[in-house]
Amino acid sequence: MRHVVSCVCAGIALGALAPATSAQPRESHVTIPYLANVTTPEALDYAAAQCDIAADDRSMTCRVRQLFITQSSIDATHCAITTNGYEQRFTRESPVRWVSAAPADGACGIVETTTLEDGGGTRWTMTIASRATKNLEQDACRVAAPPPEVYDWKSIRRRLPCQTIQPGAIER
Repeated sequence: MRHVVSCVCAGIALGALAPATSAQPRESHVTIPYLANVTTPEALDYAAAQCDIAADDRSMTCRVRQLFITQSSIDATHCAITTNGYEQRFTRESPVRWVSAAPADGACGIVETTTLEDGGGTRWTMTIASRATKNLEQDACRVAAPPPEVYDWKSIRRRLPCQTIQPGAIER
């Protein structure tokens, strides 16, 4: 004797659902586990991200967490840990390159562009660059942009300049 079991879940008969083998695009998840500031290694500035790639594979939203270890200006043997978190949306530029450009800001139209490059597995590089986009005839806007800030996975181990450490501001 065979038993037939049927179920209607949330008002939808299971038989009406698409088969599990259908090839529909799905969102995927990427972890960027560690990035260390290469431009200013003495700054002890780190970042990591959890990112969701859209089903169309063209955009990615990342939840970025930064960690800063800052030496005290009063006592050089003491440091504070500070964290910061933010969300950033990227657009795929190539199979291994994602770019995010913030809207122009201020009288000089400063645009900050963040690029993430996938070197395979945990080998990511993040580059943050700023440039003026308007009023370039004005001295303040013509001034050379600061060099890009680069974070990568290659030199994440650093010596601490302090003997003691305490929490600083912890944001978001």
